Parts: sequence; structure tokens; C-alpha cells
Amino acid sequence: MFRWLCGKTDHRPRKLIPERTKRLCRIINWIIKPFTPMNDRNRLRMLIGIIIALVVLNAGLLTWMWLGSQRHHRDGDGRSYLSKTLGFSEEQRAKYRAMRQRHFQTIRPLLDSMRQERKRFFGQVSDSTQTDAVLMQQARQMGEKTARLDVLTLRHFQQVSALCTPEQRQKLRQVLAERPGYGSFGRSGWPGSRRPDSSHRDRSEK
Repeated sequence: MFRWLCGKTDHRPRKLIPERTKRLCRIINWIIKPFTPMNDRNRLRMLIGIIIALVVLNAGLLTWMWLGSQRHHRDGDGRSYLSKTLGFSEEQRAKYRAMRQRHFQTIRPLLDSMRQERKRFFGQVSDSTQTDAVLMQQARQMGEKTARLDVLTLRHFQQVSALCTPEQRQKLRQVLAERPGYGSFGRSGWPGSRRPDSSHRDRSEK
């Protein structure tokens, strides 16, 4: 299946596959080589693959949620998707803007570090000299930063929840439960191409 995704078996004309996708396919093919017999080395390789997949998906999702894409569309009234959906008052919006700014200032260095680590990690795709132990350690380090980002994100939404009225708090739970970020990274997974807590601000929110 992964070889088909990389365009190695089907010669029918199709759209060009991004180089990043090809690299990821090569990594996955390396990971899922026949696991019979399931010796210690194969178990370790499978575990590394699981960790890598979780780190890439989680970090990519969070990056997409918070930073958005260049084609991001703003709401006409200048309010973020979340404040508009929850129906924040002017006082709530002012507090929310300050809260959100502090949050982004906190997580931005962590996101930058995670992107650099992922870039270095997958840059080793052609380097077969690295041992599984070294790769495992690198994957663990990325996983720890992803976990830290999850905690910071949850804390931020807990603060947002404390700002809400009981009715708004219920809406917030529904937004986070119904829109956890499904869909392709960099594409809209939120109504109107909005994330629940967009990092982009309109002039009226500055």
C-alpha cells in the first residue's frame, strides 16, 4: 500500500506526489518491513515507528491549529472564531485577547524547536548508520516536547473556560469535542477556515 502511495507500482498518470510525502513513505516502508520472526530489533523498530507517527501527527496538528495557513480568511466583524462562537462580551474579548497573546508567546519557542527537531530527524532518512537506540532517544525527546505542548494547550483552554459563563463553557466543550482538528494539515478543519483559537488577529483586536 505504501509503495503505491509513493508511486512505485502504478504507472498511470497522476498528480505529482510532494517530496515530503515520498520521504515519509520511505520511512514507513523501512519501519514496516516484514516482522517475522518478531525479534527484539523488529519490536524496537515498530515502537520507534509508532512514536514517530504520533509525534508527527500531533505536532503537525497543533502547528496547523495555532499558526494557520497564508490563505486564512478573517471574520468580517474582526472577531476570532472562538470569541464569535462563544458570544464573548467586549470585556471578555479584551481579557481573552490578552490571555491568548500570553499563550502564543509561551508556546511559540516550543513550536519552533519542535519543527527544527522534526526537520533534523527526518533529514536522516538516507543515513542508515544511526542505531535504533539513537533514533529511539531522538523520538523520545520529540515526544516529550509534544506532551509539554499538549499540557500548555490544555491549561490555556482551562483559563478560557474560567472566563466563560456556564452557557459559554458548554459551547466551548462542544467546540473542542466536535472539532479536534480532523482533516489535512493546512486545510480547513474548522467552519469558515477558522481554528478554535486563531493566532491571527484582526485590526479591531489589536
